[in-house]
Amino acid sequence: MGKKVGKNNSFSESVGYALEGIATAIKTERNMRIHIYIAVLVIMLCLVFGVTSSQFKDLAFAISLVFFAELMNSAIEATVDMVTNRYHPLAKRAKDMAAGAVLIVSFNAAVVGYIIFSKKIKQDTTQLFELLKASYVDTLLLIIFVVVVAVFIVKSKYKRGKLLHGGMPSGHSAIAFSMWVGVSYVSESIVVMILSFFLALLVAQSRIEGRIHSPKEVLAGSILGTFLTYILLKFIF
Repeated sequence: MGKKVGKNNSFSESVGYALEGIATAIKTERNMRIHIYIAVLVIMLCLVFGVTSSQFKDLAFAISLVFFAELMNSAIEATVDMVTNRYHPLAKRAKDMAAGAVLIVSFNAAVVGYIIFSKKIKQDTTQLFELLKASYVDTLLLIIFVVVVAVFIVKSKYKRGKLLHGGMPSGHSAIAFSMWVGVSYVSESIVVMILSFFLALLVAQSRIEGRIHSPKEVLAGSILGTFLTYILLKFIF
């Protein structure tokens, strides 16, 4: 015979059981953890974009609804599983309806978040692009950093050589040709473009002569640096 469960004796005991239920849901339900990660991200975005107290209230209410629906969904699933471990149309209906409730409030939260953040992201992005356009040097340094990150990502996929020595593609070639495109774009001078191109070629040739990279790796790095820099410059300017 199972343990007899009575009413809670105090308010603090009720709160304790409630917190235990939330903790259990976090430990056992993957979707609950996902909702928490998203909620933390939303709160961080609120701090970054400086939302108003009214907007934060709307977001907090939408997030609370998602947590509430997920807890109810978990409770219904646990209850159904306790009653029967066999397939039953009514059990399926109960679980599907509970999941539908989570879907509705999640969609509502996404709409609220879009309405609040879309204008702020657009405004801040516009200001960022204006700032980048006003400072060519900072923009080129940022683009070169992106190229370096892209090289590291590709190298980690091929797993040949080391991140800072050898491997596919050539990082030095990628940076050299990235600088060639950036300097040519900023200077708008055919002489500067030709001279910087030959400098990039010398860097690429040195990687082959030093037997640090194969011609294929140097070519891949050159193409990566050239096209990624060009695309980013066209996107910003």
